[in-house]
Amino acid sequence: MWTGRKIFSVPSAARCVALTCLWLTWPVAHAVDDDYTFSEVAEGVHLHLGLNEDMSAANHGDIVNSAFIVGSDAVAVVDPGGSTRNGLLLLQAIEAQTRLPVKWVILTHIHPDHMAAVSVFSEEVTVVAHANYPRALAQRGDFYLSRYPELFDADRSKALRLPDVLVEEVLSLDLGGRNLLLTAYPTAHTDNDLSVLDSLSNTLFASDLLFAQRTPSLDGSLPGWLDVMQRLAEEDYSLVVPGHGKPGSWQEVAAPQLQYLQRLRQDVTGQIERGNTLSEAIDNGLQRASGHHWQLYEQVHPGNVTKAYTELEWE
Repeated sequence: MWTGRKIFSVPSAARCVALTCLWLTWPVAHAVDDDYTFSEVAEGVHLHLGLNEDMSAANHGDIVNSAFIVGSDAVAVVDPGGSTRNGLLLLQAIEAQTRLPVKWVILTHIHPDHMAAVSVFSEEVTVVAHANYPRALAQRGDFYLSRYPELFDADRSKALRLPDVLVEEVLSLDLGGRNLLLTAYPTAHTDNDLSVLDSLSNTLFASDLLFAQRTPSLDGSLPGWLDVMQRLAEEDYSLVVPGHGKPGSWQEVAAPQLQYLQRLRQDVTGQIERGNTLSEAIDNGLQRASGHHWQLYEQVHPGNVTKAYTELEWE
């Protein structure tokens, strides 16, 4: 259930100044490795920007935005990353900033670039995910292990660790002086998406409900994703962190994706109405992509057309 409540707000002018200052100084990074750095994007909110590449052993699965949030009592991690190597570097980064314990690891959805590093955390750390996550893990876990064996823990039970807490609607986590509001959604990017709202800084971690610079990847429902974006847009955030790409204001991050998804729906619906096959729809979509600005478009867009076509042809 969407709560629709405003937990913390900052006047729009102040948000603009804050965001301008953020990007003028980016990155103010603390490094634990030459290619694995964190920046404090809001007080107590530390963010690592992943690479805009396909996930692979060569890049250690380091393609996702990972974060840790420090309260007065404990630390929470949002998406530990795509390999055990990244998870260990994440722990080093946390230890360099605070002696407080990691109490929660939040897995925003099932995709391996977000969750493969969960195995580096001890059993005392509580893992939180969407109520549909265990089912999705049962369906896909073995495939992920076979495709990316170098990135996961060799111990299958650790590599495919089940969540300790499942979110069906909303859940609040208290870090001490700051609360995190976790919201579970119906099928959108996937069928197991969570968002995380930090009440103290009013930072929204949208994860892969939002992509910036990198082509959005559809693995759930196109109409459902558009509906969830509309719900997210009802709130006012000081900073929005996508699952991939640079954070910014809601308008900066969300508007390009909304335009892409709306165009995808329009184009695919038109292809279906004209009686074109799926192959023709894919070819036509790529031909019309001249001048597009999205990274990894040629790799990702055909899959989006396929997913949308198979869903929309039954509408």
